[in-house]
Amino acid sequence: MTPLSPVAPVPAPLPPVFAQVQPYHPAYAPPSRPLRSTGAAVMLELFLGLFGLFGVGALYAGKTGLGVTLMVSYWVLFWVNVALAFVLIGLFTGPLTWLFYMILSPVLAARAVDQHNAY
Repeated sequence: MTPLSPVAPVPAPLPPVFAQVQPYHPAYAPPSRPLRSTGAAVMLELFLGLFGLFGVGALYAGKTGLGVTLMVSYWVLFWVNVALAFVLIGLFTGPLTWLFYMILSPVLAARAVDQHNAY
């Protein structure tokens, strides 16, 4: 005679639960945010960037922290480059800083708009 191994009892399947679904009604629709335009954000960055105003496209996309950071950091670096111009290094690093921001800020603004429109 061989000993039988104990087998745990299998529980009975649970009955399906039916959730009551409310019919769609416009008054119950969740509020939607207006979509932003990626092209508008990029054009804001490029046009205003010609005058040293970076971060406006990020502000347009709703990323206030990013927009203010771009604005303040550019102007801090601008004045550092003005101070460095007295030793001739700022004449080289100033245009490079501006070019860096002209490339970086539209890319960040486009990503910010994409994130805004994704929700």
